[in-house]
Amino acid sequence: MPKHQVIRDVGRSLLGVLQAEVSNARVKGKVYVATPSPEFLRKNSPCLVLYLYDVRPFADVRVGENWHLDEEIVDEKGETHMVRYARPLDLSLHFLLTAACDDLGEEHELLAVGMRAFLDNPKLEDQQIQGDSFLKGETLPLAIDESWNRETCAQVFGSFGAGPRLAVGYKAQARLASQRELGRSRRVRERHIDVFDPLRPPPGSVSAKDLGVEAKPPKIVATKK
Repeated sequence: MPKHQVIRDVGRSLLGVLQAEVSNARVKGKVYVATPSPEFLRKNSPCLVLYLYDVRPFADVRVGENWHLDEEIVDEKGETHMVRYARPLDLSLHFLLTAACDDLGEEHELLAVGMRAFLDNPKLEDQQIQGDSFLKGETLPLAIDESWNRETCAQVFGSFGAGPRLAVGYKAQARLASQRELGRSRRVRERHIDVFDPLRPPPGSVSAKDLGVEAKPPKIVATKK
């Protein structure tokens, strides 16, 4: 399972949500996960661009979770093992969303369509999540990035040789799983323990006489009248 592609899969999942919203709204413009440089925006206008500009890793133990994570796998012999892996790295992924159109009004409309897509999908799940980096039943939370401001905007777009432009910041959370094994054990699903009376062995087994544990017949003592 290519869990190392988690950052890529987050971008693909968010891209899918934006594409669906643009299609439903029937507005002109394509959606990209790309660097919003002046050249790119000019060549691809009208467009909506999602750009990952910051990754902040941290370690977190969730409620009801062990420090080390176990995963059940089946080897080539069909045997089930419980594998313990090193601690995963939690990621806070910070994106910006911007739009580019020849007409400023259309640019604002396209940006609002993208914002509505994320407003209506604060937590991606099931078919919305693309790729193999997420476990079954896992979700992808998405929220407004309160740390995004004009200064951050100027720094990000300034690195492309451009001035600040209208954009909105979002943050998503995901996990980068470790492949470093700390140990594994074979899992036994059922254990059968046969218990029988050695004086009365089950049919087909060795007799009590052969075992040397044959019971002596009880001694009958007559009672006095």
